[in-house]
Amino acid sequence: MGEGDSGKALVGYATAALLGMCTFALLTNGVGEEGWRAVVRATARTSLLLFTAAYVASSLHRSYRSRVTKWLLANRRYVGLSYAVSHTLHLAAIVALARVAADFEVSGFALVFGGLAYVFLYAMALTSSDRAIAAMGTARWRRLHRTGMHYNWFIFAQSYLPRLLVEPWLYAPAAALVLGGFALRVAAYLRARTA
Repeated sequence: MGEGDSGKALVGYATAALLGMCTFALLTNGVGEEGWRAVVRATARTSLLLFTAAYVASSLHRSYRSRVTKWLLANRRYVGLSYAVSHTLHLAAIVALARVAADFEVSGFALVFGGLAYVFLYAMALTSSDRAIAAMGTARWRRLHRTGMHYNWFIFAQSYLPRLLVEPWLYAPAAALVLGGFALRVAAYLRARTA
């Protein structure tokens, strides 16, 4: 099995696991408001995990070289595509929740700034191939993916960090991922500048 085949398999396994998770949430909570809220929460968590793994892959490998970090770096593209799948399911769950919950509202901020995060997400997903890199040019491709990754990080940060002040015991793990991922990237960048 070549690298491309194993990468596609990774995305396939992740998709199957994510769909199974969503199905389980709906089977155990029902297909009404409670069930869709459970899916929204679950996919938010998996999206953050998958995003963070892709976000720190290069920095983590530069800082801590091991077989695990080497594998993560080699498969960053497919982890990122798995994040796109997870966040698409998250979006679908939000839409479903809006249909079944009369009091559910999405703020204008979330529509505009969250919507832009999805624009970047899908632009990155559609250009996650060697053919796209060749067509766009490496510099332009890097600019798109760097901007998109940092913007998606910003959306996670503004989603989780304020909630840490309200319910720290519930949101501490997510906030640690958000802040830890950013700190790791900054540390790796500074280390590379001074090397």
